Amino acid sequence: MKPMIMTLSFISCEENIPRNRPVLDYDATAITDEPQEEEPSSELTIERPSGAIIIQPNHCACQNAKPISLGNCEAICSEKNSGANPETRLLYFETQTTAEISATDIEDIWGFCNTLPRDGSLTASCSIEVKDEKGNTNTLAFEPEKGATSFSVEVGGLSEDETYRLSIVENNSGARSTTIQMRLISDLIEDNIGGPLALMPVNQYSCLFRTGVIDSTDGSFIIEDVNRFHFYFISATRPEPLKASSLQTVNCHDMELYGTTPINSPLLEETTNVFTVWNREDPRFYNLGGEGKLRVHELLEQNIRLQGQTLSSSLNLFFELEWPSGIDDGDTGVGSEEDEGVAETISNKLGYYMTPFIDSETYKAYCPTQQHYYSNSALFKAMREIIGIDTEGLYAAKQDNVCDFILIRETVLKKIWFYIEGGQHIQPTSDTVAGKKIQFYWPADPSSPYIKKSHQRVYTLKQGNEISCGSASVPDDSSGSSGSDGIRSNYPPHDKRIGCIPKLEN
Repeated sequence: MKPMIMTLSFISCEENIPRNRPVLDYDATAITDEPQEEEPSSELTIERPSGAIIIQPNHCACQNAKPISLGNCEAICSEKNSGANPETRLLYFETQTTAEISATDIEDIWGFCNTLPRDGSLTASCSIEVKDEKGNTNTLAFEPEKGATSFSVEVGGLSEDETYRLSIVENNSGARSTTIQMRLISDLIEDNIGGPLALMPVNQYSCLFRTGVIDSTDGSFIIEDVNRFHFYFISATRPEPLKASSLQTVNCHDMELYGTTPINSPLLEETTNVFTVWNREDPRFYNLGGEGKLRVHELLEQNIRLQGQTLSSSLNLFFELEWPSGIDDGDTGVGSEEDEGVAETISNKLGYYMTPFIDSETYKAYCPTQQHYYSNSALFKAMREIIGIDTEGLYAAKQDNVCDFILIRETVLKKIWFYIEGGQHIQPTSDTVAGKKIQFYWPADPSSPYIKKSHQRVYTLKQGNEISCGSASVPDDSSGSSGSDGIRSNYPPHDKRIGCIPKLEN
C-alpha cells in the first residue's frame, strides 16, 4: 500500500503582541503621568495550528516484539520491548513538526499539549482521537515528554480486523495532527520452525529394459532391443533390489561389476544430488491449520498482509513432484503365478518444487533470486525469510522414440541445449528459445555439447502438460506460471521450464 500523501495547510505566524503604553492626557488644568491599568487581551493566548504535527507513515503496533498491525513492521517490532509486560499491545509512531510549531513558543509536541506561560487562563492537554469504520469516535490517553518525537500508546482496547483513523488532538482548541490509518490483525500464525524451508537432494539412476522373444527350441530369451530408462529417488525411497528372475528382461545394477545377484546400492549409473527440491517433511508443507492450505502458503500470505498489502486470491506456489522411482517386479498382492516377473514402473513423491514466475513486461519465465527477494514486490519480500536461497528452473525432456523422461536443472541444461536450424546446432538465448524445438544429447558432455557420441541419446524439452507416458506426474494446475504478486496464470513458460527448485552451489 503506498503511503498517503497529505497536503499541509500552513497558518501564518502570529503577529507581534502589542504593548499597552501610558496615556498622557494634556489637560489645561492638570497633567498626569500615571500609567493606565492594562486590560486583558485575548491575544495573550497561543493559537495551536492544525496539520503542523505530521505522523510518519512507518507506524507499527507490536506485541511480544512481533507485529500485530498491517505494514512492514517485522524489523521495527523486533527492536521494541513492551517493558515488564510484553503482552501489552503498543502502537509505536514517529512525528515531525513544521515551523508553525518548531519556530514558535510552542516549540514541540509537549508544548502543543501543555499549558504555556502565554496561554493565559486556558489549559491544554492532548489525546489520541480514534475513529472506527462506522465513524464512531474514541480517545486514547496521550502525554508526550518534552523534546520527544517518537511515542507509543497502548491499543489493547481496539478491535482486530477493523481499520481505524488516528490523530493527535489538543482537547480545548481542537487543533489536530495529520491522520494515519491502522488495522490490527488477528490470529497471527507463529512459525515455530523458522528459517528457510528444508531441502532434499534427489538422486538419479537408470535401468536397462530388454525386449525379445522366447526361442521355441531351447527356451532361451532372444534380445531384440535394449532401452535405457531413468529413475529418481531420495534417500528415504531408495528402491528395493529386483528379483533374480527379472534379470532376463530388466536390470538396474551393473552386472559386469557386481555380478548377476540383484543389488540396490549402487544402482546402474547412480548419480547423487542431480538436483534439489524442498523437503516434504518440513512441517510447513503440511495442512496445519485444518483449512486445506499448506502452512507455507499461510505464512507467505500473512507476511504480505503485514506489509500492508492485500491479496486478490490465495497463494498456490508449491507443488509436489511425483516421478518414476523404480521397478516393481514382486508380488502385486494378487498372489497369482502370472504376476511373477512382471515389471511395472512405480512412482514416489520426491519433494516440493515451486511454480515458475512470468515477467509482466517481457512475458518471459524466471525463477526468483536474491535480486527479487530485495525488490519492492510484497510476495518476494515475504519469500526472503521462508525461501532465502536462489532458485533455478527445472525442465523435463523425453528421449526421441522412447518413452523415457529425464529431469534436468537449468544450470546443466544451458550448457548443452541447442536447436537445429539450417543443419546447424544453435545455442538458444532467452530471446530465441520460444517456439523452438530445444534438444540436447545425454549423458551430458559440456566440453563438446553439439557432437553426438555413440553412447548418447537425443532428448527434447517438453512442457509440463506434455508429460504423458509412464507414471511421471506434474500437477495439472502447476503447468502455468505466476506473476510477482503470486496470482496464477495459464500463460506457459516461454522456455518450457516446469518449475523452480533450489539452486545448487555448483
